[in-house]
Amino acid sequence: MKAGLIYEIESVKPHAADHEYRVFWQTMEQIELADRLGFDSVWTVEHHFLNEFSYCSAPEVFLACVSQRTRRIRLGHGVVVLPFNHPVRVAERIAVLDIMSNGRVEFGTGRATTMDELRGFRVSPADTRPRWAEAVEMIPRMWREDPFSHHGKYWTVEPPLSIVPKPLQKPHPPMWVAATNPDTFAVAADRGLGVLCFTLGVELPEVNKRVEIYRDGITRARPVGQTINSQVSMNVMGLFGDDVHETEEVARDAVIWYVRRGYELVSSISRAAASEESYRYLNTAARYDPEQIDRDYYEFLKEGDLIAIGGADEAVRVARRYHEIGADQVLFFLQYGAISHERIMRAIELIGREALPELHSWPTIGKLVAAEPAERGAALLH
Repeated sequence: MKAGLIYEIESVKPHAADHEYRVFWQTMEQIELADRLGFDSVWTVEHHFLNEFSYCSAPEVFLACVSQRTRRIRLGHGVVVLPFNHPVRVAERIAVLDIMSNGRVEFGTGRATTMDELRGFRVSPADTRPRWAEAVEMIPRMWREDPFSHHGKYWTVEPPLSIVPKPLQKPHPPMWVAATNPDTFAVAADRGLGVLCFTLGVELPEVNKRVEIYRDGITRARPVGQTINSQVSMNVMGLFGDDVHETEEVARDAVIWYVRRGYELVSSISRAAASEESYRYLNTAARYDPEQIDRDYYEFLKEGDLIAIGGADEAVRVARRYHEIGADQVLFFLQYGAISHERIMRAIELIGREALPELHSWPTIGKLVAAEPAERGAALLH
């Protein structure tokens, strides 16, 4: 089993004058430690306009810097939000990052789940999935066709042009999609994409059902690229320390802050896109009053193994639960709320020294295999 870290790059109030500078360089220090300890990957989100919740608006720039300060850890976009980015620019940036990291890129994709971001880029909720679908098929074509041309609903590349450079990894970096919507597990399988499970608050039996849908569907994949990535990645929000009681006291407040803010953000798109079928799964979040998310909800998350708080043994125990329902990779989410840099560094050290050897010994099902890309008609994109 693989293990990594995932970052929103958060900085909560009250803010010091240099808080933006500080959070990026602290994140870099954490990743450098993870690289030395043998973590498999680090992933960063792409978010815009979300004060406190995420400052990671240019992950391609940050990951390029990470590539020069690390040696082996793989660099994951978790994810590139395709509706906000021209596919040509995405293909170019991923290729350059792959070259400059000596072939360490994991290319995750997604479509956005907040109204602030959609309004900011003037993208309709109804257009996010078809925009993603068109772009995710265009990009691997750019890496194998030279010159490249395209006539689509949202983007046109004409006359035929050379999209350069090409990625170092051949035929291209592994491709993934973020899955918060239950339907996305089937969509990912159909397109031969690895699935990045963003399912905080979803009980594990339900996550298991979604993974089973994915495992069944991936056997009939019609890949968009020249590989089928059948790997399942799951996030584990947590914190680990030497004093278990103190660690839990610190983590509880941070978890409650993060979940409240997260519900505020996703419920906004549910209300604004009430008639859009592909966002209807967020209706439950819209019914929550974030202020009602308290210690009881924290206990629900903890008792259901939806978070992992305690010592290194708790990291192993909860990761095993995820492995049992089909995870090939677990990504520890440690930097959230007001948790200090020093505590996060200690948590990374505990995972690296006491948990990673055990996790790495567990066999997994998912893998990356070569494949012929499927032909898709234009109707399938819209």
